[in-house]
Amino acid sequence: MPRPRIRTEELANEIRRAALEIVRTEGLDAMTTRRVASAAGTNIAALNQLFGSRDGLVNAVALEGFELLAASLPSADRGLREGLGEYADAYRRFSRAEPALAEVMSMRPVSGPIPDGHGALRCRQVVVDILRSTSELDADDIEPHAVAFAALLAGLAVQERNGLLGRTAAHQDRVWRVAVAVFAAGLLASR
Repeated sequence: MPRPRIRTEELANEIRRAALEIVRTEGLDAMTTRRVASAAGTNIAALNQLFGSRDGLVNAVALEGFELLAASLPSADRGLREGLGEYADAYRRFSRAEPALAEVMSMRPVSGPIPDGHGALRCRQVVVDILRSTSELDADDIEPHAVAFAALLAGLAVQERNGLLGRTAAHQDRVWRVAVAVFAAGLLASR
């Protein structure tokens, strides 16, 4: 059994990195608390103290995924169609590059409060900014539309990972383009 270490932010980061690596290489089912603790050079008690449980660790992995996604997103200073299209392209590239991580991010809600400025909030804010700067939606409608767009992309990514968007890359590309175009057209029609 690994020797217990002081429960520091450094140890929490090591545990998060170990969990992320296991998810990336072997998938969520392979991410057990025992494996993660061992890979991080600590014990399950320390892991549980820092993350509460495996669910807390899954939550931390999802949040780390949102940080990585946020770092890859375009700025919101584009027109509606271009901005949403670029966001969708970045999301799709991320989902293809990090399929297991994207699955964790879309399979369950992030629990607990999300710290201000976190990647999960920045991802949403980019869409909110695109909608706010390029459409005349009522202020109360912007957030629901941003949530709907995120759900659309997550659904497309899941369908693509499961091979349900068509057999050819050209057809899959077209499905993504059509979905984003229809979403944008619906927003423009509601002005």
